[in-house]
Amino acid sequence: MVHALERARQALLPNSPLVLIQPHQTKRPLVAVTSGRRRQLVAALVNSTFQPRLDAAVSAIRTVVDRGLFSRLGTSHQQFRVQLVSPAALRRYVNLAPTPSRFPAGGRQRLNDLWRSRTDGARIEVTESFTVFGLRRLGE
Repeated sequence: MVHALERARQALLPNSPLVLIQPHQTKRPLVAVTSGRRRQLVAALVNSTFQPRLDAAVSAIRTVVDRGLFSRLGTSHQQFRVQLVSPAALRRYVNLAPTPSRFPAGGRQRLNDLWRSRTDGARIEVTESFTVFGLRRLGE
């Protein structure tokens, strides 16, 4: 990723900003069943191949800042929620990622149990957390 940031720098004018958006370092996607104002947590999804990639991305940002290619403008943590109508829609949503996440042990069974006992109008909600990094290109 350092190489990608170096290439992005070449395309920027001096003092231009660069915005990087990536999944949150520690918060995994949360699945819940919602109905009205009620939210029943199912599980946090897991992905064993994900953490090393995230750590490498954060390290790359630190490297280009330490080398004086960029200065750090700031960091912001955000989240968004996706409402899905069924477990099949959840499967499609999760499988859109290049490396799909999965339920931890017992998580899928909990979802199925909560879904069977749902009330009218219930939805499956996925809460995704992400981090926005602002960098500024330094140099001539």
